[in-house]
Amino acid sequence: MNFKYKCYIQRFFSAIPNGEKLNYLFQKHITKTLPVSDSKFLFKVEMAIRHKENFKEFNAIENPANNYYEFGAGWDLIIPIAVCHLGYGVDVIDIRKLRVNDLVKDSIDRFNNPNFNHPLDIIKKRPLKKDLSNLKEDFDLSYYAPEDARQTKYNANHFDFSSSTSTMEHIPPDDILKILNETYRIMKKGGILSMDIDYIDHWSYFDSNISYYNFLKYSPEEWKKFNPDLNYQNRLRHTDYMKIISQTPFKVVKNEPRLPNELQRNALKNLKLADMYKDYSYDELEITGSEIVLRK
Repeated sequence: MNFKYKCYIQRFFSAIPNGEKLNYLFQKHITKTLPVSDSKFLFKVEMAIRHKENFKEFNAIENPANNYYEFGAGWDLIIPIAVCHLGYGVDVIDIRKLRVNDLVKDSIDRFNNPNFNHPLDIIKKRPLKKDLSNLKEDFDLSYYAPEDARQTKYNANHFDFSSSTSTMEHIPPDDILKILNETYRIMKKGGILSMDIDYIDHWSYFDSNISYYNFLKYSPEEWKKFNPDLNYQNRLRHTDYMKIISQTPFKVVKNEPRLPNELQRNALKNLKLADMYKDYSYDELEITGSEIVLRK
């Protein structure tokens, strides 16, 4: 389906009260993309494990308390719940209350399913009372929304470990800097922030007729038509993120960009770029995502 149709629907949902709830119902009953597929569920679990591995490799805290912070966890809390299974106490915040109890229950049920066998065999199943009010008691997981990641309620030097998965690309550039500086403030000395950032046009996940780079052809004015609040994409490239990070006190301890296949690379070469991207090299533009680890 042409991405513009979904875009127009999400623009409508973005403009009305309770639009997030309608967007959820649309994706559950019409596009049937929620709950996420088993493959996407396992992908998120694997991301949680990778974040933990980054913490183990790069943190410099002598006696970590194993407390974890995440901003922008979304509807189903798969990654925070996975991190709980990995042995951490978890605090999660969202700018809007996006958590959907039915999806959280689905996540929990998958972890407790006896047929769920993670290929890395690291996730340990934990019992949970199905009443979500027991998330703190049963998982040591606390969810707060609405909460502003630019200015949180937490004391300085509080958390050992933080992560962000497919969240940064949905945040306006000026707010990214504020969020990173606030995350630095609440992290302990030697703690790490592990980020996975997706630089792909997210509409390409919905519309197979457009490439990963389709959104680079639009001027800022044109892009506003295809950038609803519920699926906001900042279109930043890897060099842009690194410039923002350079303005923070964080030390970069891991920087691994992801590159496209030949088909996608050719799609970029044949794309008529918007003027704002013409000063970027193709090497800068082609990066499809990255794994970045920052240490305080």
